[in-house]
Amino acid sequence: MVDWRRVIFSDFEDDEEIREKLHAHGLQLEEVVQCFYNPFQVKKNKTFGDRYQLIGRTDAGRKLKIIFQLRFGNVVRIITGWDV
Repeated sequence: MVDWRRVIFSDFEDDEEIREKLHAHGLQLEEVVQCFYNPFQVKKNKTFGDRYQLIGRTDAGRKLKIIFQLRFGNVVRIITGWDV
């Protein structure tokens, strides 16, 4: 089990596929990344065992739900996200 209070995220993967999925939901990668550095809650994804659901807020206060994978070295791959 991951102790989310102690995880230090080392990097966030960035590619066109990620940005397109986020853009489809009116999000930008930069604001999604902010949710990882503000108070958040994480649950295991019920459908995909290697994915997590993060509920957090951007610096501007926008509440988001983010689906992501935590990869080797604490690198985050965003799958998708949307407003809550």
